[in-house]
Amino acid sequence: MVITLSWLACAAIVIVLLTGCSVNGKPMRFNPQTSSKSRSWYIEGKATNGSPFSCSFVEFDERGDFIDFLQHKDCELVISNLVNSGPVLLLLYCHGWKNNSQSGDVTEFNSFLERLAGSEEIRSKGLRVHGVYLGWRGNAFMPYVNTNSDNQCYQDTLKAYGEPIVDPSYRRFSYWIGAVPETLSYWSRKRAAEHLVSGLPMARAIFTYASAAKQYGAALTNRVCVMGHSFGALMLEKSLGQAMTGELTMEWWNNKEKVKALHKASIPFDLILFVNSAAPSIYAKEMRDFLEAYRNALRLNHNPDQDVPVIVSLTSTADWATGVVHPIGNCLAPFAPSLQRRYTTGIFGTPTDHVYPMHPGIPQYKFYTKTPGHQPYLVNHWIVKDTNAPMPADKSSAALFSTNLSLSIPEKDRDLFFTSKAKHSAAAWRIVTNNPGTAVTLQGMPLSMQDSDYWIMSCGGELISGHNDVWSVTTMEMYAGIFRAVEARRKRLAGERD
Repeated sequence: MVITLSWLACAAIVIVLLTGCSVNGKPMRFNPQTSSKSRSWYIEGKATNGSPFSCSFVEFDERGDFIDFLQHKDCELVISNLVNSGPVLLLLYCHGWKNNSQSGDVTEFNSFLERLAGSEEIRSKGLRVHGVYLGWRGNAFMPYVNTNSDNQCYQDTLKAYGEPIVDPSYRRFSYWIGAVPETLSYWSRKRAAEHLVSGLPMARAIFTYASAAKQYGAALTNRVCVMGHSFGALMLEKSLGQAMTGELTMEWWNNKEKVKALHKASIPFDLILFVNSAAPSIYAKEMRDFLEAYRNALRLNHNPDQDVPVIVSLTSTADWATGVVHPIGNCLAPFAPSLQRRYTTGIFGTPTDHVYPMHPGIPQYKFYTKTPGHQPYLVNHWIVKDTNAPMPADKSSAALFSTNLSLSIPEKDRDLFFTSKAKHSAAAWRIVTNNPGTAVTLQGMPLSMQDSDYWIMSCGGELISGHNDVWSVTTMEMYAGIFRAVEARRKRLAGERD
């Protein structure tokens, strides 16, 4: 028995040594004047149609502070310079578990930037695409990066940038050699994302870059999107949630002149998209409650943007990591003293004079053991196949991607998008607000706040096949459709129209 345990201990040590620990507290991205693109904090490439696009890297340490403040300063300067040269589409992205600023997620995100820059819809608007990759120690070990010919994202970025954009010295040689220690790092990385990294510096960075893209109110037609995956979505929800409340509450003032002025500014984001969020759904519940009050305030002030979602959280039913691993990893939550209360209002029932009816208590811990997209008390939008919608004549991926971005559509089709043939046949999809399954009720009462400006959306495995399937051709086409659905609801003032 002792010998067996000794062998197991030795095997564990060997695996950890072969895997290697990721860099901690030091940057992995450096000044582009002295570094190759694989180690640079700013890289620039060209899409297949010749359109330029670029990406900045900003890294955060284990306590959420900037690792190298020069990264932050350079990123802001790059965005400001781009805005001075013309219209900009800025995409900020915070990665999730098992990734960092030298992982495969870097190539996948940049492949999406290349697809955006290469889209005829983006090109026709003259938008210069720039991405910001918000890096943190999402992997305690050296990540594995698939550089084989079957990795289309890696090959796309190799062609677009002319050289690798991730450095081999920061990765391990085999996926399986580190699969076990990576998986066992769940609790460590969740704690870092939830309680350590998601702080003021990250919120500062995102607001700074978004505000620079909007030229602090002088270039509101520039578009800014924020994306987070897995623990990255958790971090954004924690970082941005409190930071946004002041800006949004300013729109509640019952003063028409102020409302008109504030409507032109508000928060500097056009879309906040979480994909397969690994956040406990209690944070989404709290934010949803606030955004319902926000929506009511806009309605009272006759603000035309009352139907524009502030946050869209999309989760696949096939995501085992958030659907299975998260509940197991947080199985002790029912015993936590801080999660013992019961919600008796605001989960079920329709309000009367803004007062929600009483209902049987719902344990608070149920909002911690499930993520937003797997929490039936919160899901309020679904993506379903629309077999009645005619497919466009050109079913190529590039054509459908541009079609999904286009705002030249009837209002009835603003929630319709298309996916090309990849793993599955080309299809039409629609975002709906009616549960395609069995509606969740309690004693005849429907779920509350189904029209909140926090869209908590569910899709099937045909669109997102698993937790990390967030940069496939199909998912990119779907993101374009979601962006269009949000943009189509935004009724800008006459002076702000493109």
